[in-house]
Amino acid sequence: MNKFYIPLSIVAAAPVALTIIADSKGSKEAVMLPLIDSANHLQEADSVIEFDPSVDGFVLSLGRKCLVKDVDDGRERAQVCISYGVRKDSELLLNYGFLRGVTMDGIKSDDGDVDRSQIRQRLAEAFLERYSSD
Repeated sequence: MNKFYIPLSIVAAAPVALTIIADSKGSKEAVMLPLIDSANHLQEADSVIEFDPSVDGFVLSLGRKCLVKDVDDGRERAQVCISYGVRKDSELLLNYGFLRGVTMDGIKSDDGDVDRSQIRQRLAEAFLERYSSD
């Protein structure tokens, strides 16, 4: 495993951690730490992020439920996930830009890049399918 993977995952988790800590204390303040995008959300993940004054920084503790393994083309891969907390689909979509169970497989433009308009359309359709009343 790349020796930088775990340290970058820890740094990436900080913004979500700060939001969770602020939420639990009733605060409406937030911080922005852009590397959080590299740590995916898994509500069941047993991660704990706390400020440690002895190191003057945040410490991420990962439990066994934080490591998600996947087999792709016969090769096993793993990723570190953290929990953003218990969130409704509307919160996940508006604040984090995803919905549980909705993948972006097959979304590419003609030049091979990700087509953002197709991503937005797929998310909107999935959300409406789940929550619109017939």
